[in-house]
Amino acid sequence: MSNPAAAGLPKVSVLMPTYQQEAFIPRAIESLRAQTYRDWELVIVNDGSHDRTHELLHDLLEEVWDDRVTYLRNERNLGLGAALNLATRHATGTYISYLPSDDIYHADHLERLVAVLEESPRVYIAYGGVHIAFNRGLVASRMGAATLRGDDVIGHEIETLNAPAPVSWLDTLKSGNTLAMVQVMHRRDSEEQSPWTTRDEYVSDAIEADQWRRLIRLGATFRYAGKTTCQWVQHPLQHHRIIGGTPGRYGWPVGGLPRYRSFYGVPAGQYLDWRPWCGRPVHEKRRSDVGYSPPPGHAKTAGTGLRILVVGDLGFNPERLLVLEQAGHELAGLWHPDPDLWMATGPFPWGHIRDIPATGDWRRAAADFRPDVIYAGLNWSSIPLAEQVMDAGLDAPFVWHFKESPGHAIEHALWPGLVRLMSRSDGRIFINDECRTWFELALRGIPQFSGEDLIMDGDMPPRDWFHGEFRPKLSERTGEAHTVCAGMWRKDVDEWKELAEAGIHVHIYGQAYHELAGESIPKGVAGGYVHLHPAVEPQQWVSELSQYDAGWLHVFDSVNHGELRGASWPDLNYPGRLSSYAAAGLPWILADSHNGSTSAIRNLARRYAVDVPFSGIPHLGAQLHDSALIQERTANMRRHRDDFTFDAHVPRLGDYFRRVIASRRRRAD
Repeated sequence: MSNPAAAGLPKVSVLMPTYQQEAFIPRAIESLRAQTYRDWELVIVNDGSHDRTHELLHDLLEEVWDDRVTYLRNERNLGLGAALNLATRHATGTYISYLPSDDIYHADHLERLVAVLEESPRVYIAYGGVHIAFNRGLVASRMGAATLRGDDVIGHEIETLNAPAPVSWLDTLKSGNTLAMVQVMHRRDSEEQSPWTTRDEYVSDAIEADQWRRLIRLGATFRYAGKTTCQWVQHPLQHHRIIGGTPGRYGWPVGGLPRYRSFYGVPAGQYLDWRPWCGRPVHEKRRSDVGYSPPPGHAKTAGTGLRILVVGDLGFNPERLLVLEQAGHELAGLWHPDPDLWMATGPFPWGHIRDIPATGDWRRAAADFRPDVIYAGLNWSSIPLAEQVMDAGLDAPFVWHFKESPGHAIEHALWPGLVRLMSRSDGRIFINDECRTWFELALRGIPQFSGEDLIMDGDMPPRDWFHGEFRPKLSERTGEAHTVCAGMWRKDVDEWKELAEAGIHVHIYGQAYHELAGESIPKGVAGGYVHLHPAVEPQQWVSELSQYDAGWLHVFDSVNHGELRGASWPDLNYPGRLSSYAAAGLPWILADSHNGSTSAIRNLARRYAVDVPFSGIPHLGAQLHDSALIQERTANMRRHRDDFTFDAHVPRLGDYFRRVIASRRRRAD
């Protein structure tokens, strides 16, 4: 490129992407104005903010700025990567530096980084140390260091960035980054070959680390400026925390894909390839390709469907709503405003679901939808919203579908609300008979529920995900048993030596779950009997998981001794991985109970004759190597697997809604 200095252009272009951060912007700009180094320009990209960012910047620029400032504004949010690429195209300096609007520079930041690049022509990226501000949970050594991963990275930046970052939901940094954007200044030789990743490509909370690795592949080198020169300010509305989560009201991390779509206003019809550093990847386009979805109004015109207001959250498999649409129903969603990372809520890119924000005048919007029935659930943290809707006086029967879990409701002071929902709803749906009996026992003495019940699991996927060819078993080739765990392994369980002696391999899917299992997994990997895999997309459940002999469910000890009042949530629950294993035709590995305890999942497995119960690893090894037993259990699961699709239950769910509607009308008459 041409020589900017010769053309009278600034030495440093400072890029400031901003979205919904009017309260932070003045502080960031003040820190730039205080720089001892003055040869800079500022390129601000307001990426579709709908707070007072535009007005604030207009006033600031009018009062105090000159032609060193370029202000660009997107009409709607296009994503952090697109904002950075736009700012880069308008930058005229020799070097690029970054000042996200919620971070700040120390006064000597630009001066020190420019000095590194001027003195060392072979260095491509200079960085200052970072002060991680306002995060009490970080240990003192992290409060001020050369990088987000401490001082040991100095001189080893390339190796650190290219090595897998530690994965932990408990890591306050969340994103696996090594250098925060605010720390960095770099040359511009490679920018055409290395644009920032945009939302159209994929969404990641490790966007900085992805960019630094991309520059490394183009030959970038690093040098530390020798001093802490900036602050990376942590808060719940940071880009990486919207994606990766932040502690919520009940102590669980909130954020994730639904929160990202809602916060940034990602429009309907734009599918995301969701790749969080720590969490469940989702390729929305691949997942949602589950058949025809009728246009709005089709159901009512055809006279066959219902107008259903869905309230709360949808667990793991929201694409089942497309199956409801396909059955002729018209849907609106009033969603949990702060879903946990693993929960699914709207807005969705697919279907024709009317979204009703849970803030503002949602009662009027819900009434305008004129629902035939309100279908609320699914998990304990949605109880407060469900209560509000039940009490809102909407002219439609209220159905409460509860999946998980009464224990958490008690722990978080939501039990009174759960009791009200269970006793005052027009309809109740339980995931199994054991769960219904547990609540009947718990609610004795409460004014009796007068509506109708239904038994149906709350989180089943579309039937289209069960397509594909079954693969040959790995055990047929190796002579040893190969089992799969699609999700969380048992924490701190150290049975790898016994598993190896029994000839049992364990294939664990889902990077986010590896860390949660504690320190035992690395031992198993080292022994050669544990194999780690990335999360498997639903469309690959059959082709990927069918190569194993059996799937691990949650292994736990039941201690209720047949007294259902004493059942814990594992005794009552149906794990989400049931459908993944059913799709692949896999029997279920379960801990046997010799004390007469009741377990809903054991009862279900025995009903279908798909259980591989064990009492000790040697016993499990004997069963897995019993080819006749495994073949029988596999054949049973393949025969019954359609029962674990949502499609199989939609007709009776629709009939149930109609019965509840008719019952309410009779009571009203």
